[in-house]
Amino acid sequence: MSDSDAVAAVTRALQVVLGRAAAGTAQGLRVTSKTPDEAASDHQDPPILNVFLYRTTIDGAWRNTDPPGIRPGETGRPALPVVLHYLLTPYVHDDPQGLVALRVLGAAMTALHDHCVLGPDDYDTDADLGDAHRQPEPVRITPADLSVDDLSKLWSAFQSHYRISAAYQARIVLLDSARPARAPLPVVRIGAEGRGPEAAPDPAGGLPVLTGVTPEAATLGTELVVTGGRLDAGTPAVHLTHPLFGTVALPTTAVGEHEARAVVRGDDLVPGPWSATVVLTGDDGTRQVTRALPLAVAPRIANSSLPLSAQPGAGGTVKLKVDCEPPVAAGQRVHLLVGDRPVPVTAFQGKRASKLVFSFPSSGPGRHVLRLRVDGVDSPVVDGDATPPRLDDDLAVVVT
Repeated sequence: MSDSDAVAAVTRALQVVLGRAAAGTAQGLRVTSKTPDEAASDHQDPPILNVFLYRTTIDGAWRNTDPPGIRPGETGRPALPVVLHYLLTPYVHDDPQGLVALRVLGAAMTALHDHCVLGPDDYDTDADLGDAHRQPEPVRITPADLSVDDLSKLWSAFQSHYRISAAYQARIVLLDSARPARAPLPVVRIGAEGRGPEAAPDPAGGLPVLTGVTPEAATLGTELVVTGGRLDAGTPAVHLTHPLFGTVALPTTAVGEHEARAVVRGDDLVPGPWSATVVLTGDDGTRQVTRALPLAVAPRIANSSLPLSAQPGAGGTVKLKVDCEPPVAAGQRVHLLVGDRPVPVTAFQGKRASKLVFSFPSSGPGRHVLRLRVDGVDSPVVDGDATPPRLDDDLAVVVT
């Protein structure tokens, strides 16, 4: 997701991509985002490649889609899905035959053909233009086929002489809604036992198979029970893999053909969605790897003194300092759920951080349940030792 600076961030990213690609086509080439009449009146010597945002539209397919991370039973205003329409125009004043301008335009079109998806490295993070580089849907650049009539109308509206140009679309830019989401507390107990159906594994072809991982969300120190078939075909090792942070091998104990156990620990673990596999190493060194199953590494509120207490400061703002275990990494989406209200984390320094700061407007004195949510994975809030299960009274903040 992105904030309202995303339109400027995407425009700046296009300037960065085109500046790298077209730098060698004309000496001193600058990439600007002026209006066409301003670019035409700029009579400085260096040539210009102008990236002009002339139109914005809304993508209907995304308009009613729930924001990423919203779960069943939670409510959140859909993001605003914006499509940006650009016109790329070269301006070379000392170019009698127009060949330099055509060379610049050709280099720009080739760059967007080869680099049609904006990645995190394309955004100018030093320009302080929000977090568009973190939105889950990458922005894609596609050519726009404008007719001669469309181009004629555009340049008439620009009140500028026509110049050879190329039109492109950038989609989708997701702008976060300013309205807060609501995340109700989880259901503590379902039915008499709260247990679902159980199935026995039936491996196909005699190959090792992984059919279940319990629990599906684990904190540091939790013992995982992995079930399947032919898990005794070698020395088992449970591996957790994250799409961004690599693979971590867990201390694993072999139990039998249908079960192995592992402890969730490791300095490289971060909260969020992981996948679990079992790697079986034979006596001759051969390795067999089962299919992957999802596993969530849940954050834990690790403050030494719980529940937390807070008083509103200037302007009625409450400031909370929360210790997170394991530490979160830069680039992860971190929220503190205060009751049913998600509060985004204040930016922190460094690649990893275990001490997080959250600020939110006070709604008056009261006691609010606290949960940490990192990349869609919540910290546990149920007291499993209580009978019947109930919410943990200590995981809360008391606002006076």
